[in-house]
Amino acid sequence: MGFGVAFLTKQSHQLRFALFLLVLLITLSSCGLKRSNPLDPIGNPNVVVPDAVQNPTATASSAHAPIKSVTLRWTPNDPANTSGYYIYRGLGYFSSYTLVGTVNDAANNSFIHSGPTVIAGNHFYFYKISAFKFYPGAGNLEGARAEIPPVNIPD
Repeated sequence: MGFGVAFLTKQSHQLRFALFLLVLLITLSSCGLKRSNPLDPIGNPNVVVPDAVQNPTATASSAHAPIKSVTLRWTPNDPANTSGYYIYRGLGYFSSYTLVGTVNDAANNSFIHSGPTVIAGNHFYFYKISAFKFYPGAGNLEGARAEIPPVNIPD
């Protein structure tokens, strides 16, 4: 009986050691993988991440405006690392944000969000703006999203 327990214990240690070696081998072999994402700034020194959008503001339309809207403004980024901007809106600070517009001009520094989803009253809207850079054959690389203080559309 003592021999059986010792045999099982020895097999258990051998199995653990074999699993440890397998995990170590997989880990070490994956360290040499090439980074193949063409928009990876670490793997490709020619890729530049767009600067974060600076000084973003949001202004609601007046209470008497027939069409309710929010005008967003920001300081435009350097066109050398920016092709345009993405505009996102959320209905709460921790809510999910939806892309509501794209500005395809780095020099443009404003966007007007209007339409049936912009409602007056007790509706606070949360916006975020990010710059993107277009890389031919690879797509758009998006920078960090800048937050804007919430805006309320007056009745």
